Amino acid sequence: MNYALSDFDRRHALQAYYVIDLPFGRGRKFGSDTPRVVDFFVGGWQIAGTFNLASGRPFTVYSGLNTFSNVVSSTANCNNCPRDLGGLIQRNGTNFFFTEEAASRFSLPAPGELGNTGRNSFIGPRQFQTNVSLAKKFKFTERYSFDLRVDALNVTNTPNFGFPTATLTSSAFGQIRDNVITLARRLQFSGKLNF
Repeated sequence: MNYALSDFDRRHALQAYYVIDLPFGRGRKFGSDTPRVVDFFVGGWQIAGTFNLASGRPFTVYSGLNTFSNVVSSTANCNNCPRDLGGLIQRNGTNFFFTEEAASRFSLPAPGELGNTGRNSFIGPRQFQTNVSLAKKFKFTERYSFDLRVDALNVTNTPNFGFPTATLTSSAFGQIRDNVITLARRLQFSGKLNF
């Protein structure tokens, strides 16, 4: 029986979305008696954004050897290994998931045996991203308007790391070599004329 966590299991996920009208300009808390010309530029701005925080997805540590059959690579052995054994660690400027002490707990199963770690026994790095936008609609007439928008993607410039190399016989075992989903912080400006 191969009972295990699903590949896309996420224990915790927090997602928040918000839209806030800024309190500046005519009829607002600040500058409610502002002249129309000034209100045209300072009033009616909105801030909106998203916040995403999720626990990591499960992954399997393989031995890298076919100890049980010539079809499937068997899982590795790991002595006293909890599910949350790893975490992001930097050694010599390289990102790793397991400390040297944690990595030393893994061993190869004997020929004819399967490893004692099951499928998806470990949880990978968590994911985090927040985006913010600032927008305003400039109304010229009932028919004509201009939308101005500034988007800041990945505002905190947080890297989200992929799975570590999870094959015990690899010289890069435990090393995290790629980022997922995330790009570096980006600002983008857009405008749209409505008529």
